[in-house]
Amino acid sequence: MNWERRLPPLAEDALDILSQAAQDDQENANDSDDGYDFSTPDFTKTEAQAVLVANEEFTEADAEYALDLLYRRGHIYYVKEEVYITPTDD
Repeated sequence: MNWERRLPPLAEDALDILSQAAQDDQENANDSDDGYDFSTPDFTKTEAQAVLVANEEFTEADAEYALDLLYRRGHIYYVKEEVYITPTDD
């Protein structure tokens, strides 16, 4: 069976928020660069939680839950305390 389980709405929202924040940070850091740099972390775990909580849709517990779910489903990965958003074909 080749299907992907849907993320709950809270986790989908978290992924959208984190992806947009990472893209905005990347654009600000490299205005002249044409591509996204997957070799640098998007956030530390603490920064990722802060980005979500700053959105006001998330409590600390919601942010922690969403990050855990995104990790378990392969949408983000950790290297030590650094958070990377898993690249997609989209």
